[in-house]
Order: sequence, then structure tokens, then C-alpha cells
Amino acid sequence: MASPTQKRVQTKSGGYEPACRLISLLSASGDAQTVRRLAIQLGRKAASSGETVLILDAVNGQLLQQAGIVHARTLTDVAQGKAQLRDALYVTSNEHFTAGAVGTQSLEDALGLLAALSLSYDWVFVVPEAGCTPAHVRLAAASDVALMSYDTQSDGFMRAFWMLDAVRARAPKFDPLTLSVGEKCDAVETALMLSDTVREHLGAPPPYAGHSDDLHIETRLLTQMRDCADRAAVA
Repeated sequence: MASPTQKRVQTKSGGYEPACRLISLLSASGDAQTVRRLAIQLGRKAASSGETVLILDAVNGQLLQQAGIVHARTLTDVAQGKAQLRDALYVTSNEHFTAGAVGTQSLEDALGLLAALSLSYDWVFVVPEAGCTPAHVRLAAASDVALMSYDTQSDGFMRAFWMLDAVRARAPKFDPLTLSVGEKCDAVETALMLSDTVREHLGAPPPYAGHSDDLHIETRLLTQMRDCADRAAVA
């Protein structure tokens, strides 16, 4: 299997073009803190293999705070002409990934800039607030790969079904990786319930990527995301 850096396209100057994968980490239900933690894990793991990574916080700075990154400028400041883009992107000293916050502008307004930023990195992980607004749907449809998390408790898996239904209405081929969070003992049962419900009402169910507490989940997710992005690029 080729290394991540070998998957990039070599330019005439001898450099490499980034893989340009835009990844949305969506929370249909459950603990949003878990998804933020997972985004940091994914960024660290991808960066440790030599790939360029940008993590974008669309959760009011909570992800950057969780990562221990103190920030003064956001993409909102860039959009308003109050800062240069380089001032709003923070490079971690030891983990070698870049992170930035969307700021006070809406996710809807930021989508164009997020897509443009993805052209400069191998991975751009976007973490929005939990829920399913029109902006979430547009982000999911525009992503090369989406990860959709849901809680194993109560009607959490049904919220994932409703999000899938909403996005497929706009992008019929939307096929996110699904990830359960919450009580791990119910993970398999709820994954089967979600799969059966989707199959009955929407067609092919999305692939189940596992539970957030699985050992080395970030390594497995990166492999699956890389494969999904490569297949989408060929299609």
C-alpha cells in the first residue's frame, strides 16, 4: 500500500500537490465533545504520517480550547478584512497540524472559504455544531467524505436517519461513514437498527465505521476516509 505522501500528485517542479480532502464531522446526536476529541485525534494521526492537516472549528472556539490552542483571530476576521488568513490559522508546535476557528459568521457564510481552504491541505476536518440545518446539509453534500456520529441511547440512531434523509434529498449519493458514541454495549444493536431503517426507507445504508471508544479508531477512520475519497475521485 502506498504511503499517504505517495498518493499526492507530483508537480513539474518536483513538489507535491495536496490530496485536498474535505471531511465533515457531523453530530446527529450525542456528546459533541467526543466528536471534537476525535477531530483532534484524526489531525494528530494524519500529521504524524507526514500529511498536511487543517482542523476548522465551527463550534465557537470549543474545539481549539479542547486542543489547548489559544487564538485571537478567526475566519470571520479574515472575511471582514480585519486579519490576514495566516493570522487566523494556528500551527501546533509539536503535533504539526494547523487549526482555525470559523468565528461568529454563520456556517452557511463560511462554506465557500472552507472549500477553498481544502485545496491547500491533504486533510481539512470541519467540525460544526450538532444538528441538521440547511448549512449542515450543504457542508455534507460538498464534502469528499462525511463522518456522521449518533448516540446509542434513546432515539439517537433515528436522528442519524433523519440527517441522512435530509442530505440525500440534496445529494442522492451521500454515503457517510457512521460512528456510534455513548454506551458501547448498545453499539452493535443500534448500528443494525439504523442500517435496517435506512434500507427500508432510503435504500442502501451507509457503512458503519465503529464506536468512538474502539481501540485505534482514528487509524481505522483515516484509512476508510482515504479509501472513500480515492473512490470518489475516480468515479
